[in-house]
Amino acid sequence: MPVHYLQKPGINNSGALREGVLDLKHDGNSAMKRPKAAGNAALLILIIFLLTGITGQAQVKETYFLFKFDNPELLERVSRIVSIDKVRNDTAWAYAVNNKIDDFADLGIPYTVLPHPGSLTIAKMVADKDSISDWAFYPTFGLYKSMMYDFANNYPSLCRVVNIGSAESGLDLLYVVISDNVHDEEDEPGVMYTSTMHGDETVGYILMLRLIDSLLTTYGTDSLVTRLIDSCEIWINPLSNPDGTYGSDTTVIYNPTRTNVNGVDLNRNYPDPQDGPHPDGEIYQSE
Repeated sequence: MPVHYLQKPGINNSGALREGVLDLKHDGNSAMKRPKAAGNAALLILIIFLLTGITGQAQVKETYFLFKFDNPELLERVSRIVSIDKVRNDTAWAYAVNNKIDDFADLGIPYTVLPHPGSLTIAKMVADKDSISDWAFYPTFGLYKSMMYDFANNYPSLCRVVNIGSAESGLDLLYVVISDNVHDEEDEPGVMYTSTMHGDETVGYILMLRLIDSLLTTYGTDSLVTRLIDSCEIWINPLSNPDGTYGSDTTVIYNPTRTNVNGVDLNRNYPDPQDGPHPDGEIYQSE
C-alpha cells in the first residue's frame, strides 16, 4: 500500500513542490534499527521520561492526511477512527491522533500524509496588554485571562466573568457574560458564543475577544448593540480548548492540535441519538 509524505512546502530548482516518500517497511538494512545495546534503550527511555516530566503532560501526535473514497458508507466507517476535517468530491482530509493512523492503515486505503496545518505558521504573540495596538495578534494564555477579567473590571455594570471549570491540563475555561443588569437574573433570552473547540482553529479565538470589546465599548452609542445588551444575556467563551491551542507552552501558539491534551476531538465527544452516549469511544472530557 503506497503511503506518501509531503514535506513542508518548499520550492526546488524546478519550482515544484518538494515531495518525499515515507516507506513504512524497514528491512535489516534500514537505518531505523533497534538499539543494539540495552544501555541505548535505557537511555532512550530516560530521555522520554525526562521530556514528559518537563512538559508536565503527554504530547499529542496528530497526523494530517488525505485519502480518496468511492462511497459514503466508507467515509462513515472511517469517521469512527479518525476526525474528518473536510470533504471535496471524492477526497477527504482528516486528522489521526497518536496510533489511530495505524488503525486507518489497516483498512487498506492509500493515503497521503500532509504537513500539519498548525506547523505552517508561527502566530504573532503578545504577553503584555500595554503592547496591544491592534487585533492582529494572539495573547499568551496569561494575557488572555487578564483581558477577560479586565473586561469585567472596566465595565462592572455590564460584564462579569464566569469560570466554569478547567480543561484536562488545568487551564481555566472562562466565559464573559454581558447584559444591562448583568448581576441580576432577568426574564430575557440567553445567547451563547463559544470558539476554538478544535484547538488549531484559532481565528474564532481572537474574533470572540474582539466581539466582547466591541459590544462593551459601543454600548450606549450604537443602537443595535445597545438593544442587544438591553434585551439579552450574552455568554461568550473565546477559547474552549486551551490545551489544543497552547499545548505544554502557554506563551506561544505553534503547531496547535485539533484535539485536547488527551488526544480527544471535543467536537465528537457528545452523545448521539443513534450511536449512544459515547459514539467516539472516549469518556466525556472536562472541557
